[in-house]
Amino acid sequence: MSETRRYDQPRLVTIAILALMLAACSKQASPPDQATVSASASSVAASSVSAAAPMTLPISINAVMVGAIDHASDPLFGVGNAMFGSGKLPKTDADWREVQFHAYQMVILGKIIQMPGTGPRDVEWTSKPEWKAFADSLSTVGMDILALTEKKDAVGFQAAGNKLIDVCEGCHLAFKPDIPTMKLRHQTYQGESTK
Repeated sequence: MSETRRYDQPRLVTIAILALMLAACSKQASPPDQATVSASASSVAASSVSAAAPMTLPISINAVMVGAIDHASDPLFGVGNAMFGSGKLPKTDADWREVQFHAYQMVILGKIIQMPGTGPRDVEWTSKPEWKAFADSLSTVGMDILALTEKKDAVGFQAAGNKLIDVCEGCHLAFKPDIPTMKLRHQTYQGESTK
């Protein structure tokens, strides 16, 4: 009989634990009180409003133009200018990858300048359909140049460079004819140091 008890005791403990687990699982959760429901609804509404808030740049659009667009365009113009005897013609795969990198920048920068930044006229500019059209054209020219880099087509850079000039000059004439704006001026990057 002592052997039977030894086996029955663990079995009873196991059954008791299983019974407690089943009871805990089957217990109905009490419905949340009205304060919890209201707080949860307010939290969802607040996160929806903040999610819908438009993105803005932490710098001015002018800073993006001078610090990024101008610098991305220099090597692209360089390929087109090489056809006229000046500029730099890509010779190696690494050269073409470098030009391709700048084409990618142009594609994305056309989308970035559609967001207002900290500049005094950024909100005004980005609210106009003409601004969006110029910015989209900048991305489109970037895509055209990207395709040229994939084919290593230096000759096509002449026409693409002309399109890029048309987009940039058209936008400047329409939106910012006074250059420099906000005292920002493009300086050529020499590769090793900027002074």
